[in-house]
Amino acid sequence: MQGSVMPHQSSSDLTNQLLSRFGPTIGGQDLYLSLGFKTYAAFHRSQQREALGVNVFKLPGRRGWFALTGDVATWLEKQSTTQG
Repeated sequence: MQGSVMPHQSSSDLTNQLLSRFGPTIGGQDLYLSLGFKTYAAFHRSQQREALGVNVFKLPGRRGWFALTGDVATWLEKQSTTQG
């Protein structure tokens, strides 16, 4: 995902920002970059291990994987507050 996201914003702010940029679903390069993967191959390996952290799905007539934009925003917010 290119562009900037303001640090320390609330989950609803992040959700609104992503929704206005991508709409209700996010897919392709935008999806894997938003989840922190540098390549589709890395995203695909994580998906095969069922370790993405968000539910991904196929859409009829479309290529690739998609996720609900709100799910991605929620997951990102959770990651930013997880101590590790």
